[in-house]
Amino acid sequence: MRYDVAVIGGGPSGAVAAAVLAKAGIRTVLLERNLGNVKPCGGAIPLGLIEEFSIPPELVEKKLSHMRARSPKGRSIEMHMPNGYVGMVRREKFDRWLRDEAEKAGAVVMEGLMESIRPAGDGWRITTLNGKVEPFEAAHIIGADGANSKTAVELGFPPNELKVIAMQQRFHYTPEIERFRDIVEIWFDGEVSPDFYGWIFPKADHLAIGTGTEEGKHSIKALQKRFVEKIGITEPSYLDEAAKIPMKPRKSFAAEKHVLVGDAAGLVTPANGEGIFFAMRSGRLGAEAMVRHIREGAPLKAYEKEFRRLYAPIFFGLEVLQSVYYRNDRLRESFVAICRDDDVQRITFDSYLYKKMVPAPWSVQMKIFTKNIFHLLKGA
Repeated sequence: MRYDVAVIGGGPSGAVAAAVLAKAGIRTVLLERNLGNVKPCGGAIPLGLIEEFSIPPELVEKKLSHMRARSPKGRSIEMHMPNGYVGMVRREKFDRWLRDEAEKAGAVVMEGLMESIRPAGDGWRITTLNGKVEPFEAAHIIGADGANSKTAVELGFPPNELKVIAMQQRFHYTPEIERFRDIVEIWFDGEVSPDFYGWIFPKADHLAIGTGTEEGKHSIKALQKRFVEKIGITEPSYLDEAAKIPMKPRKSFAAEKHVLVGDAAGLVTPANGEGIFFAMRSGRLGAEAMVRHIREGAPLKAYEKEFRRLYAPIFFGLEVLQSVYYRNDRLRESFVAICRDDDVQRITFDSYLYKKMVPAPWSVQMKIFTKNIFHLLKGA
């Protein structure tokens, strides 16, 4: 069988890309290695994403506008989001719905682990392991197969330079953790993560608790164990998950006939590790560029250029924040202290909801700048 486009990977980026392509009348196949896979992910999505992609209300298990940041010394800062909320989704349900939408649009959805991509005429021949799926051909490819993207390797893209290993555990609600049922809590604590952060995300019937650290530097299991101990949980988890997360965009993620989207392209923001929004936005942008390429011969590089134009300032700003404040506990203590400021909270949350840099009056900018300098000197 020959398709116009093969999308390798059926997470949010791949499913969105396949849906866009299929709706445009492009013959599309979506290949997912495991249709029952559960990715370890906090599952937090901003209001802007929910609106843009018309996410059904039943998939959003919690709408949270209240969060708490905790410092290494145990200082807790209450933070409120007056103009919107963070939606909590469960990835197994969320991803399944996105793939169903792609299938309804006309994409062929298949389960199989890609083994190789080889040139075939003016396109590519794709084979899978164990013969679960018969080899097929495609004129173009969209790689959406995660941080360890084999598609990227097969097609010669530059590597993901930096990865975080993340671990998450799910706990049924008990009296000892009932206090977290309606609030997001973020821990900036070197004992929980020396170079990232820990998270506590409430879902409808369980609590998702996780942490991350740069790959190869620390024991993620030891960090997670310490985090659970510090929270005071004594009951065992009912599900443990782990995965690698890219923390920097690849130097290139678009080529002549193929593109990478989502984690495969390295499109996860530093500092907060947010990936779902950028996965789905890159899936849409990459697929739209592919439609124009097939119909009009427009260059696929336009996709990468547009993504960087829209979001490079956010990636750069968060990279600077992480490099400055995540270096040690004294600086993390200062970072949490800055989060107490109402203007910082307003600008942060308004920017987060729709992923746009929100300008602040000059007086507010100077106040925040001065506070940053004070806390940097204090924490250095």
